[in-house]
Amino acid sequence: MSKKKAIHAHYEPRIAEDREPHDILDWSDAASQQARFEVLLRNVDLAGKLLLDVGCGLGDLWAYCHKRGIAVEYTGVDLIEKMVLAARRRHPAGRFMHADVFAENSFGPASFDVVFCSGTFNLRLGNNMEFLPRALERMLEIARETVVFNLLHHRARQQHGHCFYYDPAKVCELVSSLGCLCEIREDYLPNDFTVICRKQPAGS
Repeated sequence: MSKKKAIHAHYEPRIAEDREPHDILDWSDAASQQARFEVLLRNVDLAGKLLLDVGCGLGDLWAYCHKRGIAVEYTGVDLIEKMVLAARRRHPAGRFMHADVFAENSFGPASFDVVFCSGTFNLRLGNNMEFLPRALERMLEIARETVVFNLLHHRARQQHGHCFYYDPAKVCELVSSLGCLCEIREDYLPNDFTVICRKQPAGS
């Protein structure tokens, strides 16, 4: 089975109107999903910024920012068309697109100030550590200022066979090798960490 088919096979059967959004996205609960959003908001000023939410799922980040009154220009993109359609039904005022940002250039160079990616790299696909640097390079091409993404922590006591768990030190080393300033936040959930990649000005 191809990597894309594996992603579809995992998430598409979970999409149902009577299912809670966090459960569709395979988060343990709504609070942990929102904790990941809060790390983004706490470390990056989104006001007036162009934000791309990669793997946007049902558009919960758009709803979270809207509820908080943050004037961010949001675009959500997801690999799964059914997920995008569900996001549009739930949040008709949001902007959601069906595309694979890692395979095609849907936006042109540096089209967004901030790129956020939550949970996209958690599913074990057999090539997680090989794919992560390629995915990060692509997100850095799209972002003018900052890329923020979260990963499952290798210290997690309860680990699921279908998930992949990362070592923050190795991920930070990868980010630094791409010329970015790397910040790790691992104080909000015991099984998760967030990576903040700040692009340095040319010539610095």
